[in-house]
Amino acid sequence: MRKFRKLLGVIIAQSDAPYQAKLLEGILTQAFELNYDVAVFSTFNKDKLSDAWHEGDANIFSMINYSVLDGIIFVPDTLQVGGIADRVERDIKKKFGKPVVSVDIATDGFKNIFTDDVQNIKMLVSHLIEVHRLTDIAFMTGIKGHPHSTNRLNGYFEAMIEHNLPIDRSRVFYGDFWYNKGEEVVQALLDDDRPMPQAIACASDTMAVSICEALKAHGFRIPEDVAVTGYDSIEAGVNYVPSISSSEIPAENTGIRAVRFMHSLITGTKFSDDPCSAEISIAQSCGCSVNIAEKMRTKNKSWRDSDLYGDFDSTYNFMLEALISEKDYEKYLGTLGWYAHQIGEFDHFYLCVCDNWDNLGETDQNSNYLKKGYTKKMFLPLHKHAGTNFIDLDRSFDLSEMLPALYERRPAPAAFYFGPLHFNDRCFGYAVISYGNKAAAYSSTYRKWIRYVCTSFESLRRQKNLQFLYSKMEDNAVTDLLTGIYNRNGFNLYAVQSLNETKKRGEKFTLILGDMNNLKYINDTFGHVEGDFAIKASADAFRNAINSDCCFRIGGDEFVIVSGSISSQEEIDGICAAIQKYLKEINNNANKPYSTSISLGVYFGNASELDSVEQAVSAADKRMFEAKEKYKREEGFSYRTSRKS
Repeated sequence: MRKFRKLLGVIIAQSDAPYQAKLLEGILTQAFELNYDVAVFSTFNKDKLSDAWHEGDANIFSMINYSVLDGIIFVPDTLQVGGIADRVERDIKKKFGKPVVSVDIATDGFKNIFTDDVQNIKMLVSHLIEVHRLTDIAFMTGIKGHPHSTNRLNGYFEAMIEHNLPIDRSRVFYGDFWYNKGEEVVQALLDDDRPMPQAIACASDTMAVSICEALKAHGFRIPEDVAVTGYDSIEAGVNYVPSISSSEIPAENTGIRAVRFMHSLITGTKFSDDPCSAEISIAQSCGCSVNIAEKMRTKNKSWRDSDLYGDFDSTYNFMLEALISEKDYEKYLGTLGWYAHQIGEFDHFYLCVCDNWDNLGETDQNSNYLKKGYTKKMFLPLHKHAGTNFIDLDRSFDLSEMLPALYERRPAPAAFYFGPLHFNDRCFGYAVISYGNKAAAYSSTYRKWIRYVCTSFESLRRQKNLQFLYSKMEDNAVTDLLTGIYNRNGFNLYAVQSLNETKKRGEKFTLILGDMNNLKYINDTFGHVEGDFAIKASADAFRNAINSDCCFRIGGDEFVIVSGSISSQEEIDGICAAIQKYLKEINNNANKPYSTSISLGVYFGNASELDSVEQAVSAADKRMFEAKEKYKREEGFSYRTSRKS
């Protein structure tokens, strides 16, 4: 299909995270100014929640049709786990021959652009020196060898050198950009013979918080005893007590520069880079006593301006319950469309599902659901726009299109965020949200909202499968019409389920197999009506001996009892005796010219030792055959002998 303007692709993780959101704002602002559409392909989390969930999340990158894109902005540092960045990089190099700009991580074969971290850290350290007259300053950077760690450490070095202060390498520590290393760093400083440094500057707010927590635990006051600074001005630092003096990462500028660089590569024009630093955010932890958290709160709306009943985070939000309650696909889509108001303002929302998303007919033995990639034929059952749900269960498109809306004529450029729909590693499809030509990333509310969609989709899938299996069970007539107990189809469904449940409980599994004696003789001599009487008598004997839900007629003259609740051989012996006793009573009272008898074989053992129900059947069949041979030796083929009481 024909595009009406060029399309840039952005490959990133967790678009609502502070750095990513600012970067995307810059990318979109510049892309729209240059008349590019933008397709953002993003996982909903940059961290691994579980192996299966991570694979399902990262599957979104497999639906990218690189031939549709005119350029790619790749943000590999956000794809932090599971080798996803390497996999995507290999895909791009294999499938894409147009310009690629990699952000913040130098990638061979791609053009690269970097955020200017150096100047911001330099300004923060200089603030400690110039305003607070501190000279003994330790520095905690991030992971050793990481570009951000190196750049931020260089900012510290430049500030110290510019102010003619000595650089003490023993006062430089490596962290993890997270909350885990603060105690380790503080303990190392305490173990030093020298006094604690006057300040500890950190390469992230998370590490600054961890330093503050460790200092407090050892009795130090912040900033009276030790001043602390962070970097990136995240919510955790702003709301911490004391609030962390920090600086926003100039990510928006990086996004603008990335698009300008890309535009120069596409058009063959010269690129003039223009990096810039952000303003530092002075707060309490350096000693300036500015409550930045209070300043931030004054920008927020009053609680009275929020919709207490409509907000996603409201205690009155019953979206998940409402969706899980829906058993009909079309009604589910209508309910989902209604709850889309909780996302906030958006232009379009699209639900794109695989043509086999529900995997009807799936069982524990047939769990071949879609894990990698997407189906060639995709469906677009729900499109939400201008407050209206457009529901069409039959609307489909080819996966290579990615989204039909990409090819629609629009008066202004727009951005589309592609995110995965999955439950653990089970792929349902993907969702797409667009804010039109507004330069904005989706919010954390949208990310949480999508989690509700994924969970309820799995619930709907299970309900559809239960309905399908129930219908199939009825179609296959699982009840034997002659005897009223389950037939072979019922055995195939129930016995496997019983074995699996018994395995989970770690208990013993019982299978009693019975084969009627002389049924052919009865049929041939006295007719099939009498043969049916003998069959029904045998079924009644089994049903009388145990719960009828455990009994099956699996052949013309074969019966089975399956149970995961029998705990002793004595109980089994009692069941077998009850079967034989019942038949003897029938023979004594029915006044038939033949006797009805049955040979029994038993399997009784740990369920964990079985790979399949067939193993138990085979073992019971062997013992049943031995019983039948004994019957022949002792009773012969006289149809009257077994009538003795």
